[in-house]
Amino acid sequence: MNVSNEKVAMRALWHERSWSAAVRRLASALLATWLLAAVAVAAPGPAADLHADLHADLHADLHADLHAPWDRIVAQFVDEHGRVAYRDLAARSGAELEGYLQSLAEIDPSGWSRSDRIALWLNAYNANAVNGILHGYSAEGVLARERFFSWYDFRVARAQRTLGGIEHQILRAKFDEPRIHFALVCASTSCPKLRREAYRGDILDRQLDDQVRGFLGDPSRNRFVPAGTLHLSRIFEWFAEDFEKAAGSVVKFIARYRDVPAAAEIEYLDYDWTMNAQPGQRPE
Repeated sequence: MNVSNEKVAMRALWHERSWSAAVRRLASALLATWLLAAVAVAAPGPAADLHADLHADLHADLHADLHAPWDRIVAQFVDEHGRVAYRDLAARSGAELEGYLQSLAEIDPSGWSRSDRIALWLNAYNANAVNGILHGYSAEGVLARERFFSWYDFRVARAQRTLGGIEHQILRAKFDEPRIHFALVCASTSCPKLRREAYRGDILDRQLDDQVRGFLGDPSRNRFVPAGTLHLSRIFEWFAEDFEKAAGSVVKFIARYRDVPAAAEIEYLDYDWTMNAQPGQRPE
């Protein structure tokens, strides 16, 4: 067997084991849920409460399992500045990333909770953005951005998607959640930092608030002068309507997270589209 065939065989084995484990967990979860449901019918009250609690725990565990590969990847290859070790990732966890993306390809999230669906699309965007970088795409240049956001496509939830489609036609159009703009990372220096854990529906609200606070508190992305002009990321300009819809204005949205003058003037900073790679880690 040559090296190429060996890699294919190893990846197939990894997917088979991963999916077998997932199926076993799902079967066990369904059986436990069915048994507790039967007990709850026979003895309502505490048993019904136990059933509800266990159902919520199993639900959270199943979604955590789905995103566990991405959780491991970002924990290992993203530094505290949100920069990515692309070369190391490709060499050491490229197969795991491919497996994760394949696991997202045919899932049906239509019956999921709102927070689980948002978490799915955030993880799908960020993981596919990283995968795009590994396959020669980037946001470094006007034409490059058009290719990256609109031409580069991939499969998620039983349909072909693009980064722009996930951002604008799904997350912005369906969820009215302005905090997504601090969680989506298009692999550029001025983007929010890539979070070093996967997004999860059961803790999503905390994660998104943490992303907003981290982004606002980063002087390389926003600068606040007491009683002076706000020097803000272009993200607040490009998506002003989302912040206005949620809070009335950009300034009022920011005021949810830090003290700013109500009548403050705004200047927007230049956006740095340079790749968010760690030193020496740009893909070859």
